[in-house]
Amino acid sequence: MSKFLELVEQHEAYRKRSINLQASENIMSPDALKCLGTDMASRYSLYEPTIDSDAYGGTRYSEDVLHETEKLSREVFGTKYTEVRPLGGHIAAQMVLLSIVKKKENILSISESDGGYTGYQSGFMPEMFCFQNYRIPYNKEEQEIDLEKLQKVMKSTKPKLIMLGQSFFLKPYNLKMVREIADENDSHVAYDASHVLGLVGGKAFQEDIAKYSDIFFGSTHKTFFGPQGGLIFTNNEDIYIKIEKNVTWRTMDNYHISRVASIGTALEEMKAFGKDYAHAVVENSQKLGKSLHERGFPVLYDPWFSFSHQIHIGKKEKNNPQEFLQMSKRLEENGIIIDREGRIGTAEITRMGLYDMEILADLIVKAFEGEKVRKDVESIALNLRMRYWKGYV
Repeated sequence: MSKFLELVEQHEAYRKRSINLQASENIMSPDALKCLGTDMASRYSLYEPTIDSDAYGGTRYSEDVLHETEKLSREVFGTKYTEVRPLGGHIAAQMVLLSIVKKKENILSISESDGGYTGYQSGFMPEMFCFQNYRIPYNKEEQEIDLEKLQKVMKSTKPKLIMLGQSFFLKPYNLKMVREIADENDSHVAYDASHVLGLVGGKAFQEDIAKYSDIFFGSTHKTFFGPQGGLIFTNNEDIYIKIEKNVTWRTMDNYHISRVASIGTALEEMKAFGKDYAHAVVENSQKLGKSLHERGFPVLYDPWFSFSHQIHIGKKEKNNPQEFLQMSKRLEENGIIIDREGRIGTAEITRMGLYDMEILADLIVKAFEGEKVRKDVESIALNLRMRYWKGYV
């Protein structure tokens, strides 16, 4: 057997016996997974919308995949225009920034210390594309934008773009007010929904996103249960035309046909089951946060805990930079997987049909306190069955 097939099989066996609580991951259905492993995975397509043709032959069905995925994404997210080709959420962000912000202009984004995405911070995309990033004022205790301070920062920095969205993301924004402030200062509003895209598609988070943002986008493998990739949405034709110019030859060329087919399959599942799934994710987050808090586990933001797929953990030892790493390793020794930054996610367990948050909280706390619970975790994990796809109906 190939060494790599052996490693893949070991990985799959390991994950099947684990409970995955990473906020940045989800699990694909057998249908979506099958699309990735077809003949399309080794084929090229370079569709040119200006001539409505492809640079390659043999793409008859590839073009159908592309256009059907575009059509379905518009239906699910309710916008006029969509771009389904980005290879990831970060690539989608680059397309958006290149399409709206010019060199030496300013943007605002939520700082990394407030849970914002690292890529928007100085030294990364701002340095690459020669613009300046400033911090959106943020109330960390309430997990909300400080709108009064935002008005003042807007006047002093005159940003071309307000970039919303976070890696540590618990609450929707007062998007109507952000829109009003942006309009007063002739600024665009973009929304990086990478973490919450599946919740947005399922109408459980930021339902006014298409109404008040000029453009929103996100990765397709977190709360949205597709393969790794990105989607972009807008109702603004001028912005959409600029996005199209920044796809081929600027940020990417071949868009990986099999991946788009897999995204299309996930969109079918989102259309059929998205509302039930997304609301169940949020409900699980709130129940798990409450259950952990009642057991003395350091969960932040009592009494509401979360309105998304994430729960945030507080540090018991504020001066210990290794605390989240140590916690993650201790839980993983017992088959419970979390990230090493202080987040617990409920998207994948919800899709796998785990709804008893009392039992899950017991296992997390016992593992955290040093008790061996791996056999109990494996027993639960091996009996889970995927929901929210046609094979479950």
